[in-house]
Amino acid sequence: MSYISLSNDLLVAFAITGLLVLVVLMVVKKQLQADSSEHDLMDELAKKDNFAMGISYASSIFSIILVVSFIAREFDLSQWQESLPHMAIALALALVFIWFGKWIHNRLILRDFNEARAIEKRNVCAALIDTGVLLANSIIVLGLYKWSKATNFNTLLIDIIAFIAIQFIILLHTRWQEKRFAATNQGASMQTYFAYDNTSIGLRFASRMIALSLAIFAALASIQFIAGNFIDNIIMILLNVVVFVALHQITALLVLKLALPKVQNNIEVEQQDNVGIASIELAVHIAIGILLLRLFSL
Repeated sequence: MSYISLSNDLLVAFAITGLLVLVVLMVVKKQLQADSSEHDLMDELAKKDNFAMGISYASSIFSIILVVSFIAREFDLSQWQESLPHMAIALALALVFIWFGKWIHNRLILRDFNEARAIEKRNVCAALIDTGVLLANSIIVLGLYKWSKATNFNTLLIDIIAFIAIQFIILLHTRWQEKRFAATNQGASMQTYFAYDNTSIGLRFASRMIALSLAIFAALASIQFIAGNFIDNIIMILLNVVVFVALHQITALLVLKLALPKVQNNIEVEQQDNVGIASIELAVHIAIGILLLRLFSL
């Protein structure tokens, strides 16, 4: 009787995954260093104790391990000559999509707030936002990969259009959050408040981004990819994503009303910087996102 469940295939896959994680981490570390040329990354973390930069760097490491381990499941030792190039290409495309998603968020969705500069100034709110955006885009990219597998150029083109369409939905969701924020704060801009290092607002925004991506992953996992049919695939994605996001928002609102019946969440989070209330919102939003994922995944 064998008491150890690890097979040779699994050990090799684990070794390759670990190697890929190290390689990608080195590239990301150099990129982070290049983005903050005036500040040494290790000095900021170890000597200056920049907590915000530590959160941001930790989210990068987590995302790398998440993406690599998800894609590495496709590795087949018996067909390693085909599996290894496929895995490398899929990983490279996934990282490009994630970078593109962050670029869209920084340049378009949150165009009035410079996250990188705020993180250098030890803004924890900015670090939480950066974490939420990075993890959300990672989850969305993995959802697209699981849905289509990107086996050829036509499939990749559908993924690109679908990814842009999903980013548009995220843009609308963010503008809706900003509108609600302005309504309860005398027309103030939510992006302006990010610069004030309000931790609870950053925690709320990050949790909603991650929960939104989980709902989108659930939507993608609940539909079948139709090979060679561009229009039907995009329409299915848009319809399902909108339905799942709406279902998540309505369910989260009802649960929060039951969990905090006499609490004005917006005032507590946005004006009182109540991290406890923001943490409860985080738990509810992400838990419902995971519930949707478990219930509707094929």
